[in-house]
Amino acid sequence: MTSTYLSLSQDGLSAHHLSMTIPRMAASCPYLLDSIHAFSALHLASLEPDNRTSWLNHAVRYQSQACAGLSMSLSEMSPPDYEPAFVSSIIIMLFAMGYRVLSVENRPLDPVSVILEARTLMSGPAMLLSRILEGSVEAQLDGWLCAPDTQESLGTGEHDHDGSPVKNTHVLFGLHQYVPARDIVRSLDRLRLIIDTREGSDKPIYLATWQQLHQAIEPWPRIGPHGGPLAWPLSISDNFSSLLQRGDWIAQVLFLHYGIAMCLLCHRWYVRDWGCRLVLATLEPLSKIPQEWEETISWIRGAAVMEDWLQE
Repeated sequence: MTSTYLSLSQDGLSAHHLSMTIPRMAASCPYLLDSIHAFSALHLASLEPDNRTSWLNHAVRYQSQACAGLSMSLSEMSPPDYEPAFVSSIIIMLFAMGYRVLSVENRPLDPVSVILEARTLMSGPAMLLSRILEGSVEAQLDGWLCAPDTQESLGTGEHDHDGSPVKNTHVLFGLHQYVPARDIVRSLDRLRLIIDTREGSDKPIYLATWQQLHQAIEPWPRIGPHGGPLAWPLSISDNFSSLLQRGDWIAQVLFLHYGIAMCLLCHRWYVRDWGCRLVLATLEPLSKIPQEWEETISWIRGAAVMEDWLQE
C-alpha cells in the first residue's frame, strides 16, 4: 500500500485500485492477501540485499499459501469471486518471474520450460478476465481492468520504503538509448522477409507467431491491447513450442526477439535481467550458426550482453 503498488502501476492504470481497492478486497479473501504479502516480501528482498534470504523465505511461504488457497477456491468459484481470483493469479504469475530473478539459487535456465511455465501461469488470469468482462456482477475494478490504453512509464519500477522512486540511470537511460523498441521491430521486419520466402507446413506457425510478437512490441512504450512483451507467452501455440523444442531456427530466432523485448522492461524490479538471461541461455547450446542467421544472432547477442553489463 505504500511502495510495492507503485512498482506495478503504469500510466493509464489507476494507482488507487492498486493501493486501496485491491487491499480492501484482500481483507475478505485470504489467498489474495497471501499473494499480496508474498509479492511485497519479494519486493523487500529486492530492496534489502543484506536481508534477501530472510525476505525470500517469507515470500515463498506466503506464495505457497496463496497458491493453495486459490486452487481450493476454483472448484466453488462464483462471479463475485472472479475479480479477487484474477488479481491473485496475476500477482502469483509476477511472483514466479520475480523469484527467478531474485533467488539466491543459480540454476541454469531451460528456455523452453520457462516459456511454457509462463504460458501456463498466464492462462489462469486470461480465463478469469474473460469471465469478468462477460459477467453481470458489479466490478470493483471497473476502470482498471478495462483501461483503453496504458503506457510504460520507463521509470526504474523500484521505490524506497517511503514510496519515493529509486534512481538507476544506467538501466533507465543506457538500455533504452541503445536498444530501443524500434530496433527490435526493424529486426523483426527483416525476419519477416525471410519467413515470406519459406514454404512448407510450418510457415503459418511462423507467420502467426511473428504477428503476435510484432503486436506485443511495436506499440512500445504503449502496452497495446495484447498486454505487451510480458503477456506474449500466452499467445504461443503448441505447434510453436514443438518447433522450439526441435531446435527450429526460425522459431529460436523469434524466441530470441522476445527475450530482447523483455529487456525493455528491465527497469522493473521483478524483471531486471530476465530477458538477458533467456537470450543467453538460448544461445549457449548453439554451436554452429547458419550463415543466414549470423548477423541477426550477432545483434541479439550484443544487445543481451549490453543489458547484462547494465545490470551489474
